Amino acid sequence: MGGVIALTLTACTTDSVFYDVDNPNNSSQTANGNNGGMTTNSYTGDAANPDGYGSHWDIFRHVEMYYHYENTTEYSGTPATRLEFVVTPYIGLAYSDNDVNDDTFFDMSSSLPEGDFINMASQYPNMFLPTDNEIGNFVPANPITISGLATPLWGNTALRVFSLDHCHVIGPLAPVYHNPNGIFFDISSPPVPYQTSTTLEQDFLSKYGKVFFYYWEARDPATFAVIHSGYVTPYCDTNRATYWQDTNVPASNLPGIASGTARLYENIRCNDTNNPSHELVLETDTYPSETVFTHPGTGEEYRVSIETFRSGYYPYGPGVGGISMGGTISTLKLELN
Repeated sequence: MGGVIALTLTACTTDSVFYDVDNPNNSSQTANGNNGGMTTNSYTGDAANPDGYGSHWDIFRHVEMYYHYENTTEYSGTPATRLEFVVTPYIGLAYSDNDVNDDTFFDMSSSLPEGDFINMASQYPNMFLPTDNEIGNFVPANPITISGLATPLWGNTALRVFSLDHCHVIGPLAPVYHNPNGIFFDISSPPVPYQTSTTLEQDFLSKYGKVFFYYWEARDPATFAVIHSGYVTPYCDTNRATYWQDTNVPASNLPGIASGTARLYENIRCNDTNNPSHELVLETDTYPSETVFTHPGTGEEYRVSIETFRSGYYPYGPGVGGISMGGTISTLKLELN
């Protein structure tokens, strides 16, 4: 992908966290937000690796949350350094059950069948039909453009995509403060070779899906020329066998990755309860979690990075513009390095 690629540590303790958010969204969407709730989280940190992989995703805890995006390339006060940030989320089933080969997804928190792939295969054109595997399939949402303009802040420098459940793939919320254009993860009509997503598939992913990775482009705002591009996913050390177990199912249709070479891992232990969250993640180093690149025309250096946080816990204090980050479950950023 070019540039200098560095991996930063991001991996499932449990703290209760109150979501403190000011106010709380196709073809390519342009971003131009109020949520609340209590939740706990899963965490794979320990004394040797205190950060571990912090994550909201736990099959036993479905709560509202938001994805947070930033493009601060002009916000720093240097308009000449501004780049547009265009991100394409790839959505997949966030969890495994106790049998990934029976072609039916069971919610491990209720033991109820929620994805009847084998008897209703045509209703899951992207989540089952491409491989006949109940896990490891992905579908891209429409691209989201974050312009990087310094004002107004929301929709240009920062954006939050909010969901009442797991993954906001069904229609926009009414425009709100943190998401004035009502942007959501629109998978209704993905590009070829993906299929038009059915109502049942969208409902299923809204309850059990997550964004696994992104394709991103940093573009010149005047010419729209792509300055740099790549893929990004949160870092998780799946080699830590105490926490992660190979599902023996390959992750399918991964752009730029040879078929069958990247595997999916399931969380089998979290340090909050010593129980599994059943979250699925991509094998370590499938994609980077951070990429540093240099603009060939200006010599300016930029960084794209992603991080997830346990149960919405954001440890770094206020975000851009002094905004509360208490409800953040992940951040994806383009910034000056």
